[in-house]
Amino acid sequence: MATVTDVKEVGISPCSGVIIGMKETMQDVINMGQALKELDVDSVPINFLHAIEGTPLEGTDELNPLYCLKVLAYFRFKLPTKEIRISGGREKNLRSLQPLGLYAANSIFVGNYLTTDGQEVHRDHQMIEDLGFEIEYCNA
Repeated sequence: MATVTDVKEVGISPCSGVIIGMKETMQDVINMGQALKELDVDSVPINFLHAIEGTPLEGTDELNPLYCLKVLAYFRFKLPTKEIRISGGREKNLRSLQPLGLYAANSIFVGNYLTTDGQEVHRDHQMIEDLGFEIEYCNA
């Protein structure tokens, strides 16, 4: 939290997010949302755990699509003016309900993630267009 505060003090737009599905409770998720609200971050990536073999959370599979949508809706409600970004693990955890996540979130990460492959970019673009949304390209 100190780092985000320091970043803001020097005029940098802060980005800070969460990973859901690491055996946290719903109260933990609520606390995360409150902490991000207090930090007044601008961008909030929401990752959903995609457990990797050989890691401490190997075999952890606590999430389902409806719960993930509730988490996204909660963060939208808690942070109505912030950039909510669906990030890693969305394909595995939201499954066929991925498109619905874009009604709560402003954007998705496309392509591959740090440790897992993402959905093919053209499939993400088709999903966005099927919803009637416009794609804005960013080379950040």
